[in-house]
Amino acid sequence: MKLKTSMLTALGVFALASANAGEKAVCCAPTPADLGVTLGVGYDSHYIFRGVNNGENAIWTSLDYAIPSTPLSVGVRYINPTDGGVANPWHGDELDLSLRASQDVGFATVWVGYTAYLFPENAGRNGGDATHEVGLGLAKSLGVVDLGVAAYYDFEIDGWFFDLNGSKSIAITDGIDVKLSAGITYGVDYWTNGSGFNNVYLRAGVPVKLCERATLEPYLGATFALDQIDAFQDDQLFGGVSLNVTF
Repeated sequence: MKLKTSMLTALGVFALASANAGEKAVCCAPTPADLGVTLGVGYDSHYIFRGVNNGENAIWTSLDYAIPSTPLSVGVRYINPTDGGVANPWHGDELDLSLRASQDVGFATVWVGYTAYLFPENAGRNGGDATHEVGLGLAKSLGVVDLGVAAYYDFEIDGWFFDLNGSKSIAITDGIDVKLSAGITYGVDYWTNGSGFNNVYLRAGVPVKLCERATLEPYLGATFALDQIDAFQDDQLFGGVSLNVTF
């Protein structure tokens, strides 16, 4: 069952409550303890996944939980593209279930994770209803820029995907930043035969701290298709907005 109505309603309620009530908004009310929960809702003009357009006018909601006193976190994300894309012309919904462990090892932060991508309307890529992957990565702050590198292996297609990226946050005011990021990716038998560079991507977001626990972030992004996908995927310019509230 599609979740368009409920997710649109949730996004509208959260945005209006935060914008109109300020520090008195429900999402900013004091809690007795930090529960480690982050609730997110958002809209993307294009749902770009690994350089490929998986649908347009996408509404999504997410729930992440950092398990106290452990390096583990679990996440659930539901995405509802309301228009089709090159890899998802039927604009089927997607449910992602993830588990991740991360640890600061001194020279960098290392993480390992697992994600199940489920397509409840049997509208997954190549007609499948699920695919599963594991990932391994590390992140390192160099002061002037934050660097990240990650490798993913998809069991369904026996393919690899590699991502090298950098980001930089620039404070504008106490509650507003500009976050710039860019990356380049490479695939090995990743939904296409052979190996090659997948895409170059750029993103500029403006996180606005509505209060201590709520952040609204509009963004603009671009992806430029390289050898592995340029036969079927054009360059894309897109944007969106998200609201994240921690409890």
